Amino acid sequence: MTRISVKDQYYTLVNIFETSPEHQNRLIEIWQSLGPADERSGLVSVNAHLSHDGNSVISYIQWRDKAAWEGILSDPGRQERFKEVLTFATFDSIHCEVVHTQRNPKLGDSTIEISEQQDVFTVIEVARTRSKSQQNELLAVVAQPNMVLDTTPGYISHSVHRDFEGETVVSYSQWESQEAYDAFRADRGARPAALDGVALREYTLRIAYITEATAI
Repeated sequence: MTRISVKDQYYTLVNIFETSPEHQNRLIEIWQSLGPADERSGLVSVNAHLSHDGNSVISYIQWRDKAAWEGILSDPGRQERFKEVLTFATFDSIHCEVVHTQRNPKLGDSTIEISEQQDVFTVIEVARTRSKSQQNELLAVVAQPNMVLDTTPGYISHSVHRDFEGETVVSYSQWESQEAYDAFRADRGARPAALDGVALREYTLRIAYITEATAI
């Protein structure tokens, strides 16, 4: 089970693969064939998601720190499989950190969890900002407690991430169902002014598999 928390300060990658429905499962099979890494590598967890439209695979990956991620780049087996993936998918990687989390207080524990046993509707929103200052302006709005969400039917949790280049803000949210999320979208009103000039992409997803580092 993966946990999302500000205090852990994990070096987080949101890897976005754009592909086609006939190749979506093939991409998952390639990554699963690599097997889990042990905890000495600095890998914490890999959380692979399939988009409902069949056109994307998104991996939410936690590393102990940047140096741990850089260490895996020299693994020839993983690099060869990555080259194979790029024959049928495009790739974008967002390197970021968690700056805010919120979970429905009615659910008890405030810890956000990702689990293969969860039957949740997952939404990842990627906001591309034009500058560090615009990123900060957006974070000033979205990385704050939202009491409205606590009373929104079907809301489970969300976490906000900022990339290290000052170009992106990522939201990872969980809902009880697509219907609950669609109702929220219909009721949330006008687009915040902080999003003016920001390119926003939304992905609706389901969890495909989770790999956690194995203990030695």
